[in-house]
Amino acid sequence: MHERDHTPSAPGTALGVLSCGRRGNAWVVTLGGDLGPDALAGVSRQLDDVAGEGRAIVVDTKSVTSADPAMLALLMKLQEEASLYVAAPSPPVRELLERAGPRTSVRTVTSLGEALDALGAGPS
Repeated sequence: MHERDHTPSAPGTALGVLSCGRRGNAWVVTLGGDLGPDALAGVSRQLDDVAGEGRAIVVDTKSVTSADPAMLALLMKLQEEASLYVAAPSPPVRELLERAGPRTSVRTVTSLGEALDALGAGPS
């Protein structure tokens, strides 16, 4: 799999995956914008590709402005398939995780650097 970098085609559109690349022994996937149903299809494909490689995954969500409840199901599925950390959850992502309550097993950390340190993937 090759490193990827996606940039939006027009301002104000649902963005989804902003970038995806390896950092040490982990994949870092940066998400942004409105993660509604339209954007989640692309996010899901990208995360499935990355999880298929059996590496640790850090999902950086600091730029997410809106998160559909389906995002929670996607993160929980990913957590079952790989070592996953959600880094820098934005307010909408934090709210989504809090609404789910204690039944969620998604690990969150305050920053990308903290996630990479936890995974032994090197400094941010």
